[in-house]
Amino acid sequence: MKDFHHNIFYYYRGSNQEHEKLNDPQLENNTTKALINTLKHCSPGIAVKFLKWLGITTTKRIQFELQKATIGKERIHHVPQRLLLGLVAVPEKDRDSICDKLDGPAGKGSTPDAWIYGDDFVVAIESKVGDDSLDLDQMRGHFLKLKGNSKAKPKCLVRTWAEVHHFFGRLSDELTEKDKWLVAQFRQYLEWKGMTEFSGFEEWMFEFLVQEKQDATDKTLIRRAMEGFGDRVLAGLQEVDPSFYEIRHVGNYAFGTDHFWVAFGPTGGPSVFGKRAHQTVSLYEYGIEVFVNVEHQPAIKMLKKKLKNDERKFRRIVSGLPAPFRVEIDEVKVIAPMKSRGYPIATLAAGTYEPPHSGSFGLKDETARGFDHLKTLLLEEIPLSYFSLRKRIDRERVLDLSSGGGKRLVKEVVTIMKAFHRLVAFVNG
Repeated sequence: MKDFHHNIFYYYRGSNQEHEKLNDPQLENNTTKALINTLKHCSPGIAVKFLKWLGITTTKRIQFELQKATIGKERIHHVPQRLLLGLVAVPEKDRDSICDKLDGPAGKGSTPDAWIYGDDFVVAIESKVGDDSLDLDQMRGHFLKLKGNSKAKPKCLVRTWAEVHHFFGRLSDELTEKDKWLVAQFRQYLEWKGMTEFSGFEEWMFEFLVQEKQDATDKTLIRRAMEGFGDRVLAGLQEVDPSFYEIRHVGNYAFGTDHFWVAFGPTGGPSVFGKRAHQTVSLYEYGIEVFVNVEHQPAIKMLKKKLKNDERKFRRIVSGLPAPFRVEIDEVKVIAPMKSRGYPIATLAAGTYEPPHSGSFGLKDETARGFDHLKTLLLEEIPLSYFSLRKRIDRERVLDLSSGGGKRLVKEVVTIMKAFHRLVAFVNG
């Protein structure tokens, strides 16, 4: 998929036109055009599958029109399948409710954003992007055109652009090379415009992190993937402690760094939850790291206090977390005014990452000597320290869990973080 990035806008708008801007007033029309172009220029079977996804069955020729008030009464009123399709970027709580309000007078004349039609069906499309909602007056106008003098009412359906994105992502791998190219272009267009939900990480995203020259478009797409991923993880964390896990914050990625990250904590962002133990997920070239983050000195002071006052509970919690994992201790040194850097001092592990080895070491149980070493480092030897407890999901497994829309990956990450919350709550309590 990565190979298609750089032609994405030229395909939809023409090679002589400028790239779309995020606030382009024509975005709504261009997004509809992107969908229609994809369906029109792919093999006919793609449009047939798309219509089936909408509940329409046809084996006949499929035609398309953009921005036409009508395609002719004879093409509309004499077909058995008639559908009014609303496409929106932001799903409403009861998004199909507008379909229950279509009976009634319409105001000025309406022009659907697109038509898809054939000898036995017709679909009128009204699309919205950004925060825009479907306009009842517009939808009523389209509905009346579809109904005509017939007693049978047309069907009405509302879908999100994220669902459209997911539909095209589920298409068979047996697509022709041309179809793969067109579908990839359209899906990445939606990703670029921020109209998709998280659907998993892809191989090229990991490769981006080790490229000498990093494309700005790619960076934006990965950041948006992290935002969508963070939204879904946050929803899972709020089942544990909604008063603490209020927001997700995606960090700024500077060219030349080696990872993207998203952190979770109270409203206010890192300046607030950075002073407490919290959780972070980072995307590296080798996979994902899920970790408890105790970084700023107010949080470190709380951790040290807990080690002094309730070391036994600390040992019990940490040794009971799902292995394998590792604890990293850094020494923080001030290198300039308002600027510091962490230097790795020690890594203590529980469990093992590489087969065929088995068993545990480092922090194997409550009596492990690794805990003694950890306590000495934090309480006696390192004045300014940074503590993190990390669990790694290797790249190959991330890609496997990403297949099918990324739900399995989110589930595994949330499961880990729910277990790690015991340590977060202990430090902050």
